[in-house]
Amino acid sequence: MRKLLHAALVLALVASAACSRSESVQPKAAKAAPGQTSATQTAAAPQTARSGDTSIGSPMPAYTAQTVEGKSFDLASEHGNVVLLNLWATWCPPCRYEIPELQKMHDQYAPQGFKVIGVSLDDSGAAGVKQFVSEHKMTYPILLDPEGKLANVLQTSVIPASVLIDRNGRIVWKQFGAIETGDATLKQALDAALAEKKG
Repeated sequence: MRKLLHAALVLALVASAACSRSESVQPKAAKAAPGQTSATQTAAAPQTARSGDTSIGSPMPAYTAQTVEGKSFDLASEHGNVVLLNLWATWCPPCRYEIPELQKMHDQYAPQGFKVIGVSLDDSGAAGVKQFVSEHKMTYPILLDPEGKLANVLQTSVIPASVLIDRNGRIVWKQFGAIETGDATLKQALDAALAEKKG
């Protein structure tokens, strides 16, 4: 019975590809219904976007935050690396579901100049996020963004949300919803970005 219940829970997590952010942070971007996901490379940007264009091929807008250790982070300092920014929260089941895949990618491609950078929307402080990160054995960098600045940049109220940025700071892939194991479109975009030289 316990195995059956566990299997049902896993299926529910997989089926629920995204969480609504409405219970924790009110974004300035348009709302999305719970469970809604956009097509991987065709996310529509609202007309009222304040933070610039975030469509595929556009330069990633400026973004700064604090790390979970309290240090300043500026995305511009990652120029020359391929970066996957992953917007998530500890209370979001689909975010938890994709952590092993993100960790695997980070470990596999780090020697080629790739980083996964997690951006936590939690507003409960660094201590709770640190504990969660430790429990889930997340070794990639974690930023704190309780105000939802990155969500506003990406114009989404759905998490998890991820954006892949090439060595020259251009957006080459994005998705609102959980990253599945072996996602072919992400792998294709990542391989191309890693092969490209810094301009």
